[in-house]
Amino acid sequence: MTSAPALVVVLTGGTARRLGGVDKTALDVGGLPVLRRLLDDVGPLPVVVVGEPRDVGRAVLWAREDPPGGGPFAGVAAGVAAGLAAHPGTAVVVVLAGDQPFAGAAVAALTAALAEEPDVDAALATGPDEHPQPLLAAYRIAALADRLADPHGRPARDLAAGLRTRLVHVAARTVLDVDDPDDLATARRAAARLGTPRDADGSGSPRSGRPAGPLSPQPPPGR
Repeated sequence: MTSAPALVVVLTGGTARRLGGVDKTALDVGGLPVLRRLLDDVGPLPVVVVGEPRDVGRAVLWAREDPPGGGPFAGVAAGVAAGLAAHPGTAVVVVLAGDQPFAGAAVAALTAALAEEPDVDAALATGPDEHPQPLLAAYRIAALADRLADPHGRPARDLAAGLRTRLVHVAARTVLDVDDPDDLATARRAAARLGTPRDADGSGSPRSGRPAGPLSPQPPPGR
């Protein structure tokens, strides 16, 4: 067990009522499921996915909020706990929503923003609408410790409430979450503009440079 420059916690527990109740993270965007596309862009940092284990194309840790379906705040708490168990001493966590297919591209900028400003507790992405994204953000774990100890029933905005924050401006596609058919169509158009070839089964050359073949997911801690 070793510390890491940062942990990445990806939340996948949401439901998609406006998409007929399907798993949003499994929808195809440019030849890859939403979650697989996101993870391909995260880079080499250790990743904890909060949700049901599946093939995601790379080795990750798995965690589950308690109780399942307890919301994003509880998901972050579970993900951080699982990540620190494997990488104790890690000081930064990047939180991503699993229904944002292009969010992985923001990880480097978010972690760099914290490194540049030691007095800042969190770096939150913001798109063209200037709306801060608490689920597309990097946090100092020490700044979250007290609130993650009692996560139940709290909205996602409480992650950053009262913290010293910095905004990191990113492209519109980076903050896009796939909530409805219009969002899905927008994501597919954005993937087409990026122009990276993707086969329907996920083969091809991911931008991260990792092999595209499936890897066996690690079981959740304690399972």
